[in-house]
Amino acid sequence: MSIFKNLLIVFTISIITACGGSSNEEIVSKPVELKGYEELDLNQYGFQMGIMIPNAEENGEPNITLTERGALEITVGQSFGIEIMFGEGDIELLKMDLKEDLVFSSEIVKEDTNSLIYKQDIPDSGIKTQHHFFYKAVVGSNIYEVRDLIDGSYGSAMIENMLTAAKTLREIKPTAKVQA
Repeated sequence: MSIFKNLLIVFTISIITACGGSSNEEIVSKPVELKGYEELDLNQYGFQMGIMIPNAEENGEPNITLTERGALEITVGQSFGIEIMFGEGDIELLKMDLKEDLVFSSEIVKEDTNSLIYKQDIPDSGIKTQHHFFYKAVVGSNIYEVRDLIDGSYGSAMIENMLTAAKTLREIKPTAKVQA
């Protein structure tokens, strides 16, 4: 019984010590590890964040474009293409738009609080089913909308992988450059 008490005391002290600290400390999140992915720092494009993307060694260098409408488009090879932009992240509005679409027949495949995976068809047209995702990312005090590139053609597994990558978005403060 005394071993149990000693363990309980050590555990309690550990918790109290871990919870303590100055309120001025900044919590820095570490990048999520995804096999075959590497983190891309987006500060040079005006976005104070990083995201995991397929590694360049196996998939080729990323192509990154800041569009005139303020979206950051990131493509890696033929199987990864996303855009990140400021927005409201209104998933309910997107669901309503999908339901009311006069051209496409849409089906929601997966959904959670901050993301949606859906597929679209044009009935009896012979056009291949399109797979898409939408993710609402809250980074710092900003809301971003992340989705697949509309002109891309991605299978359902590719969409799942892009959504997984989108969920790795994290805040990265720009580093000060040292003048020599």
